[in-house]
Amino acid sequence: MMVSSVSYYQPNYMVDNQQADAKTGDQESHKHNNQTQAELKKRYKHELSQEQKLQVIELQKRDIEVRNHEAAHMSAGAGLTTGASYSYQRGPDNKMYAIGGEVGIDTSPGKTPEETLKKAAQIKRAALAPAQPSSADLQVAATATNMEIDAKMEIQKNQNQETKEKTEQNSQNSQSSQDTSNYLNEQKKNPYNSALNSSYMPTNIGRF
Repeated sequence: MMVSSVSYYQPNYMVDNQQADAKTGDQESHKHNNQTQAELKKRYKHELSQEQKLQVIELQKRDIEVRNHEAAHMSAGAGLTTGASYSYQRGPDNKMYAIGGEVGIDTSPGKTPEETLKKAAQIKRAALAPAQPSSADLQVAATATNMEIDAKMEIQKNQNQETKEKTEQNSQNSQSSQDTSNYLNEQKKNPYNSALNSSYMPTNIGRF
């Protein structure tokens, strides 16, 4: 089961405004008017337009959002989650930005209902840890809720079975105690009953 998510990274990039570009271009043109058009094109090929600069800013914001989202999953799900994996987009500045990601999380039941209940609670915390859980996160949280319900039902079933067994054992012990008490009371009333009911075993004594 995968928890879909998002993380942190903000690459440095150079932003120049158009006025600075024009001023620098004029100065360079004046000082180096012997440069060829090809050289100038090569020199400025990495400069961005205003639209491209805005796109870079949006990609940086998305990258941070994605990485923070995934970090929240991994922190809350420590011990159950895998490392994050990301999908990237190359920006106008030729840098790679994370635009999506996911973290794997173990949603298998525990060895006991009690362990499953504890595990389900952590899975839910991990799925809902980001500020804005995705639809995949909500689906994982719903799975964890179902795990909790099943585990609680199993725990209740086991408790009911234990209670039943204890009740039956207590009833048997009580009946045995009552039978013993009745027998002793009967012996007190007629102490000769055991002698009368026992087998006769002749014994020779006083032989001369």
